[in-house]
Amino acid sequence: MSVVPMQKVRLSVYGPDVNQTLSIIQKAGAVEFISTDMAEVEEPYIEDEHEDPYPRVQHAVQFLTPYAKDKGLLKSLLEGTRTELTEDELAQKKANLDVVYPMVEDFERLQVEFAEVNEELRLLGEQHALLNTWKTLPIRLADFATRETKTLLVERKNQIDNTPLEKVLSTALLEAEIPNHVTAVDVHHVAVTVAREADVDAVIAGSDAEIVAAPSGTETPEIEFAAVSEKLAKVKGDLALLHDQAEHFSHTHLKQLQIAGEILSWQKERSAVVDEAAATTYTVIFDGWLNANKREVIEAELKKQELAAVFSELELSEGEEPPVEIENGNLVKPFEAVTRLYGMPGHTDLDPTPFLAGFFFLFFGLSLTDVGYGLFLMIVSAIVVFVFKVSDAIKMFAKLLFFVGLATVLVGMLFAGYLGIDPAMLPDSLKAIQKFDPIGNPLPVFYLALSLGVFQVMVGMLLKIYSEHKNGRLMGGIIEQGPWFFTFCMAIFALLTSLEYVAVLPMATIVNLIYVGVAMVAISGFYRGEGGMFGKIMSSAARLYDSIGYFSDILSYSRLLALGLATTALAFAVNLIAGMVVETPYVGYILAGIILLIGHMFNLAVNTLGAFIHSARLQFVEFFGKFIMGTGREFSPLKRSEEHIVVKED
Repeated sequence: MSVVPMQKVRLSVYGPDVNQTLSIIQKAGAVEFISTDMAEVEEPYIEDEHEDPYPRVQHAVQFLTPYAKDKGLLKSLLEGTRTELTEDELAQKKANLDVVYPMVEDFERLQVEFAEVNEELRLLGEQHALLNTWKTLPIRLADFATRETKTLLVERKNQIDNTPLEKVLSTALLEAEIPNHVTAVDVHHVAVTVAREADVDAVIAGSDAEIVAAPSGTETPEIEFAAVSEKLAKVKGDLALLHDQAEHFSHTHLKQLQIAGEILSWQKERSAVVDEAAATTYTVIFDGWLNANKREVIEAELKKQELAAVFSELELSEGEEPPVEIENGNLVKPFEAVTRLYGMPGHTDLDPTPFLAGFFFLFFGLSLTDVGYGLFLMIVSAIVVFVFKVSDAIKMFAKLLFFVGLATVLVGMLFAGYLGIDPAMLPDSLKAIQKFDPIGNPLPVFYLALSLGVFQVMVGMLLKIYSEHKNGRLMGGIIEQGPWFFTFCMAIFALLTSLEYVAVLPMATIVNLIYVGVAMVAISGFYRGEGGMFGKIMSSAARLYDSIGYFSDILSYSRLLALGLATTALAFAVNLIAGMVVETPYVGYILAGIILLIGHMFNLAVNTLGAFIHSARLQFVEFFGKFIMGTGREFSPLKRSEEHIVVKED
């Protein structure tokens, strides 16, 4: 497949047909709408003008979700967390949305009760904490203010000082000649009783203390504390009852609310599209980008449902670039994850996914090189794909891991990588398959890695020529890449001749052809240079300097050897350590088993991550740069989200 062709279109829809038309487009996920630019417009037609229930439903879902019964990770994976619906069942759910509104009203009443009880709990909690501090005070709260006296509650600011506040404050008040009676509660808290007209604020502040608010009530703090404790226990019981109601509500209604919320979110997205549209008296006008591959299907469905809606193609503005989407077959599609990590290619570029798939497959296997690890990846991936109910994105990534696990198994057999077991201990049937020994003789693996690098770089050159041909610049592509491709071919031919694999031409002739290739490179740079003779000479020199870049790119592929060696060496080290502890009395086999399990799982995790990162890096840096000119903006169509719903085919 390739980059999906995009059309800039204008969609004209008869007002009453807007919602149904947008529903068809949303189901197809084929149009990215943009703001419509028209000189004379009216307000877009809105089919139903009433309060949007989506925020209320969504709020109910968010509030109730924590109260949902946790099914456990394994059960969630096996049963899934989304509801599967056919199109007919979905249509029925849409028609019966009104049934969820009473649920929302019940939830909102429950939430009001929650708010009231929580506020009461907060106030009682503050009162309880305050009374707990002063509960040993033997003075009734009603007696804090009399006709002759007043009682103030005083707290020390700096409670690091353990000098009794009673002593400090009594001394200060006597020095100020203020009659008083100080009742100590603890080292840092006292009650001060003074004459009603006495001004003691300055004295208290000078004693590094402050006056605090008295608790509400009439009896002694101890009695009031007991009363508040009783009220607090009752309110906590009321709150627990509300939590039980919320759990019951979540169990009985959450799924319906989630489905309704998702359907309403689709409606909200359609309404947002209408807000960006323009309108005439009877027609609503939408502009956007259309996936051309789906246009025929959409138009057929519009005709089938007898909707008055018509697409017309628009001319692109100067410098305007369409968004980019890529589509590939089932075998290649999992590798789109690698491409999307890099970013979408430009809209005039090739989709690199079909070309990187084979290289990424092979490079990952060369980086991990262990049959046991590959089988583990394949088994886990197969379970995720065929047993677990997870999102399509997770399944697609699991398929990618399955493929690279298969590559690891195949390469591991050639490298005799079996969980770090010494190849000499393997059965003869497995020894017969081995072709490389990365530990004992790493040079053949190094040469293999460099050869693959040369091959991928040359494929990139050919893809550049094809990309230029696709965009009507075949001659430019040949002039730019042809000389380098010819030079590479002659260099390979010279190497094969020197190794006596071929003997078609004398070595001197081949060397002369290499010189011809280099001259062609210089001439192509001179031909394409700008800015007069000096500019052409500099362009020619720059083209020759590209040889350094090619050499550097090819050397980068040596990382495949390094990663493969790291996996093998670490697996061997884990086995060696396990073998050293296995003779430990009583617990030897247990320790060895733990070391083998943890060591190999660590090796698998670290080197799988490394294999993925470095195999992807070789694509992004050494390969994509040869034929991808830039990155494009990813296509973002109006489509159904599927957070809580999975729509199946009827």
